[in-house]
Amino acid sequence: MLTIAIDSSQDMCTLALGLKNQTLAEVHFHHKMSLLRRLIPNIESMLSDAGYAPKNLDGIVASLGPGSFTGLRIGITTAKSLAWTLGKPIVGVPTLDAIALGAANASVELICPMIFARANEVYWTLMDSTADVRLADYDVSTLPEVLDEVERRGLSACFCGSGATRNSETIRHRFGNKAVISRHWSDYARGAALLELGRKRLIEGLHDDAFTLTPMYIRKPLPVTKLESSQ
Repeated sequence: MLTIAIDSSQDMCTLALGLKNQTLAEVHFHHKMSLLRRLIPNIESMLSDAGYAPKNLDGIVASLGPGSFTGLRIGITTAKSLAWTLGKPIVGVPTLDAIALGAANASVELICPMIFARANEVYWTLMDSTADVRLADYDVSTLPEVLDEVERRGLSACFCGSGATRNSETIRHRFGNKAVISRHWSDYARGAALLELGRKRLIEGLHDDAFTLTPMYIRKPLPVTKLESSQ
């Protein structure tokens, strides 16, 4: 099964190509405002360098977020277009799950992936040490609220993702040696992790609908909130 994974939930876009259990390629590029212009050429280049064409794909994995509203729309629309055009199955994978899997740590009891949302706020969840079992709902909360929830459980934890990197000093001050802060390269979903999670769903036949698949925003985009409040 030749599978492509696309994550555009943050300012670092991740693409990955996998065949069965092997990761053939990972591409990462910092895009800011150029994602729409660069995404398709990077996908084509990655496939070509590996000796494949889009028609060879057997499945598409789309990272669902949470994260950048615009980035998610571009990435998921591209993934859905590939699936529809090629007639291939598509599955969505929560970005927090992929970040947690990339930071799975046997030396702790919890994994807390956090994506920076805005000042003092993060998107987050809690997973067990293997990143196989989710222990809390996906949410957006203030940093103190997240740390209070982790502390309430009284377990050692690995904090990972851009929200953890930005707040590493606060986390270390709060938890001391009961906290592990993942390396900065775990700020983003690894392509291999997206492929593993997506391939599992594809094999199990848990496909999503290429028409109805939508980003996991957790909260409404700001323009929508402003529009609703003005009515």
